[in-house]
Parts: sequence; structure tokens; C-alpha cells
Amino acid sequence: MKETTPIVLPGLASEKSFLSNGPTLSARDDEAQHIRQARVRIIMGIILFAVFSVLLISRLAEISLLRAPKSLLPMVNNQIKTRADIVDRNGALLATSLDTYSLYADPRKVWDAVASTEAITSVLPDLDPATLEERLTSGKAFIWIKRNLTPKERQLVFALGLPELGFQIEPKRVYPRGRLASHVLGFTDIDLNGTAGAERAFDKKLSAKDARALKLSIDMRVQFALEDELGAGMDKFGAKAAAGVVLNIKTGELLAMTSLPDFDPNRSGAALPNNRLNRASYQLYELGSTFKPITMALAHETGVVKDGEKLPVHKKIVIQNKSIIDDHPVYEPLEIYDVLAKSSNRGATIMALRAGGDAQQDLLRRLGLLKRVPMELQESAAPLYAKEWQDITTATVSYGHGISVTPLALATALATLLNGGKYIAPTIEKHKIGQAIQFRRAVSNATSQHVADTMRYVVTNGTGRNAAVSGYELMGKTGTAEKLVDGVYDKKRLVTSFVAAFPHNDPHYLVYVLYDEPKAYEGSWGYATAGWNAAKIAGAVVERIAPVLGVRKVVKTAVLKNGKEGAHQ
Repeated sequence: MKETTPIVLPGLASEKSFLSNGPTLSARDDEAQHIRQARVRIIMGIILFAVFSVLLISRLAEISLLRAPKSLLPMVNNQIKTRADIVDRNGALLATSLDTYSLYADPRKVWDAVASTEAITSVLPDLDPATLEERLTSGKAFIWIKRNLTPKERQLVFALGLPELGFQIEPKRVYPRGRLASHVLGFTDIDLNGTAGAERAFDKKLSAKDARALKLSIDMRVQFALEDELGAGMDKFGAKAAAGVVLNIKTGELLAMTSLPDFDPNRSGAALPNNRLNRASYQLYELGSTFKPITMALAHETGVVKDGEKLPVHKKIVIQNKSIIDDHPVYEPLEIYDVLAKSSNRGATIMALRAGGDAQQDLLRRLGLLKRVPMELQESAAPLYAKEWQDITTATVSYGHGISVTPLALATALATLLNGGKYIAPTIEKHKIGQAIQFRRAVSNATSQHVADTMRYVVTNGTGRNAAVSGYELMGKTGTAEKLVDGVYDKKRLVTSFVAAFPHNDPHYLVYVLYDEPKAYEGSWGYATAGWNAAKIAGAVVERIAPVLGVRKVVKTAVLKNGKEGAHQ
């Protein structure tokens, strides 16, 4: 056969060379490249769209739910307030404000009031559906639905997506210590207006622009000790209520004041009216024999009892057909120290009648007991006493009956008798460094020392023995008064109290404890009088707070005549 020779076109490589070394042209590869590029563009587009959508939705949510429309802003913002913190004398936080969300609506934007009501109450079940529906159809431009929502409530409402709803950031008053000093602090309404306690008393100062924290005279440590001991005693004695005061008698500053039962100011609206009552400064009581130191001061100021004289307390006393009797019968005359130590009503009556009703009223007036206590709190009650001051009035008032005052009023009067005779109005605001203490002279220094000595004798030799605390030289006086019920004194319903002051050599602090209708308990031998309850608790309070207040214990005490003492530290 004849061989054939392949024809090679000019300028072209051989077939073999072309197939192995020449450029490759593939329609499939070119198509894949275009597909990959398209996919990248699509993915980028999707990402950009998603980002844009998120930003747009967030912005719309902020505008529709978190920000009020411009037409509503003035209406909402005018209600927003700022309020300064409240702290104790050492700077411990007692009250502050935190931002919360409050829910409002524009009823003009409601499409279906029934549907909106059902949706809203499904996440806020405490709202009344009928009231809410009525408000949503009011046609107003703005209504509050619920204030101070919890974070969970806000999120649930947010998820509803109702166009008529919006949130307003506003502060809520918070009391981080709960019930501690609740009657002193008080509380605000939902718009942060002070309505009780220090919140009300200092409302303008707290709500002023650029206001600084309000520093109270209260010492949180002392307040806790008082509340703790008073509450434990209330449970033990089965008392109906209790009240207590701790006072710096040199400055008038209240270091603690409490009333039990108390309440949580964070939930003030849920508190019973009885629990919101400040018994220390607003409840009136006939306080019994804790009035007798005043009668001792009256006798000393007027000079109606001679040194060493013994009063005929063993003899019957009848005034206007009413007999004056002693709870602790005495069968012999008593010197003035023992009149107070044995808490003799007859001895107090003899001294008061000798001084006379006019002199007695004058002293009570100087001690601030014939008008309300001039302090910052609005919760301060004026006393009750007879308009016509007869001999029987003079007699009964001498031992704490026939006149009703607040525990704080009597504590302030007794502080006056122990601080050198200066009446200093009590305060719940801490004094500034270098601030002058305002006072008026009520009794002489000599009378003040006399009262201090006799009250010290009550603790060492009288009805106040159960209040004694080793090393702190307590002075004190018990008070047991029968409650007046339907015009008759009930011997089984008592108000018991004890005033304690310390130290005797330089009185600085006073503790006043009161129990309303305490009962006898195991170990009290059937007694429910002050020596068995109020005195014990007052001593326990002193034992806890004295070290906190920096009071040094007395190492050695030398007993002198007449029950007076000399001490060495």
C-alpha cells in the first residue's frame, strides 16, 4: 500500500503538538467561574441586606417603642424627676434612685381596643382589663399603662409589637436596706414626690438640681441593734407594738428611731396603715413613771424638799375623792432618792403639790412637753392634757398619767434633764462639722446633776436593776402605765417603758424603749411590768451600741453616800 503523509497547515503545530501543548478551551470551566462569581455577589448582597434590615428594624423599634413621639415628649418628660440619695451619718446608702421603664400608650393609634387589651393583659396580668380597655378608647394623646416595669415585663411588652405602645425611662426610688429605719426614711409616690418620713421632710432638698446626698443623723449600726433587740423582745413578751429611740443628748441627733410593726418602703403601698404609723414620734401614750424624773427636777428647781427630808409616802393621800396609791407599797417615810428608786406615786404627788400646778406646767413647757416636738418629720404629734389644770391633774401628771405624749417627746425632755439642763430640739439630719448647737436653758446644771444621780440610783438600788450593764454606769427609770379603755384604766393592758442614759460620769446617749400591751413570760413570775421587759431590752441595746459609739467601760466604781458614785476609768 501506498503510505499517506499527513498534511500540516502552515503556522500550526502538529496535531500531537497541538493537543499536548496548545491552549485549552473549555466551555464548562468558563461557566463554573461565572457561577462562582455570581454566588459571591448573591451572598454579599444577602449579608448587606440582612445588616441593613437589622439596623432598620432596630431604628424603627427605638423610634416606635423606646422614644415618645415629639408631640408626647413634653407631656412625658415633664414628669421625670431626679432625686438625691439618702445616706446614714457614716455614708452607708439608705435610699437611691434607679432607672426603669414605664409603659404608656397613645389611644389615638389603637386599631382594636379589645385585641390590644387582651394582648397587654396577657403579659401584664395584674392590670384590670375593663379599666385598660376603657382608657385605650379614651381618645387621649397619652395615658400611662404601668409604671416601673421589671426587665422581664418590658421584654414581654416589647415583643407584642403594638404601635400604640411606648416606653419612657424614669427613675424609681429604691431602699436597699429594706425595712431598716423605714419610719425615718419614709417613702415617695410613683412620681418621686416625698410622702412620708425624711423623703417628705426634705423633699425640696432631695429633688433640687445638682442635689447632693442627704446625710441623716441615723447610724445604721445603732439602728439595726435597736430594731433587732426591740423586735426580739416584742416576740418574747407577746407585745402588740413597740417603739424605741436612741438620742445623742449633747447634739440632739437621733442615732436610731424605730416603730414596730414596721414595713418595707419598697412596697409601701402594700403596707397596712397600722404598720406605717410611727409610734415613736406620732403615737400618744400616757407613759407612767418615766415622768417621775421630771417631778424630781421640779422639786429640786423649786426647793420644796429639804436635804435629808423623808416624805410621808406611807400615809394615805386622797385628792378630789381619788386615792393615790403605790404599786410597791411602802410602810415608812422615804428620802427623795428612794422615792424614785421605789417609784412612789405618793412621793411624786407630794413633791408636785408642794411646787404647785403653775410651776409644774412651766417646767413641762420648758421641756417641750406641752406642744409637738419641733423636728423635721411631719409625723410628730401634739400632746393631750387637761385644759383645766386642777390639783388632781398636778398629782397624776407627776407620775405620768393625765397627760399623753409621744415617746420621742419624753425622750427629748429627759435628755434635757441629763445634758446639763439644755433643751435641744431633736433632729434626723447630721450636724455639720463646726455647726453650733442651738439650745435654750430649761433647768440648772445643779438640777441636771441631781436628776442624773437619782436615776443612777434607780439602776443600782431600785426598779431598774434589770437594765444594769457592767461598766457603762447606766442611769434609768421604769414606767408602767395602765391603758385608758372606754374611760376606764385597764390593769391588764399596760404600756411599759424604760429610759436609759449613759455614762453617768458624762452623759452622752439616751435610749428609750416602749412596749404596748406586753404579756408575762416564763421567768417573769407572772409580771408584765417595765422592770421585766422594757428595762431588760434597754440594757441589751446599750450593751450592743456602747462599743460602737466608742464609750469606754468604767473599770472601778466607788459608791458614795445617797447612792451617788465616783468612777475611775
